[in-house]
Amino acid sequence: MDLAGRFREYVRLDRQRREAGLSLDEMNRWRMLKRFLSIHFAPDRPEKVDEQRESVRVPTRINVSFAADRELARCLMTNLSRGGLFVQTEHPLEIGTTFTLVIHVSSPPRDIAVPVEVVSVGVGPKFSRDKRGMGLRFVEMSPETDKQLRELYEGLVR
Repeated sequence: MDLAGRFREYVRLDRQRREAGLSLDEMNRWRMLKRFLSIHFAPDRPEKVDEQRESVRVPTRINVSFAADRELARCLMTNLSRGGLFVQTEHPLEIGTTFTLVIHVSSPPRDIAVPVEVVSVGVGPKFSRDKRGMGLRFVEMSPETDKQLRELYEGLVR
């Protein structure tokens, strides 16, 4: 099975896990796929795969923006999971800061405004030590925003 097929199977099982639950065999398959995909997307850090993470982080390069200090900050989202994302920025906000992040999706063109909280500040994956950024966790959002994020996440691996 190709990578996209494995990701689609993972997404299907992950949705079923959250909505109706999984059998023991399905749970084992979900764990195996989660580990495989996590290692695949971070091959330089296989020992750092976090079994506690809720979902697989998928690498991406999508422009984002947010209001900061009365200016519009434009940055790059470098990975996305079901629970949050990492934004590369030289000027990360303080941990605990909440704000609305706008994700600028190119295909089909649209903006997704999502409420987030800064949960980590530091160096992102696969970047040199001088590339700074912040880890953001999604906070309570509308069902429509959640649906848009889920569709974006599920469409990242083709």
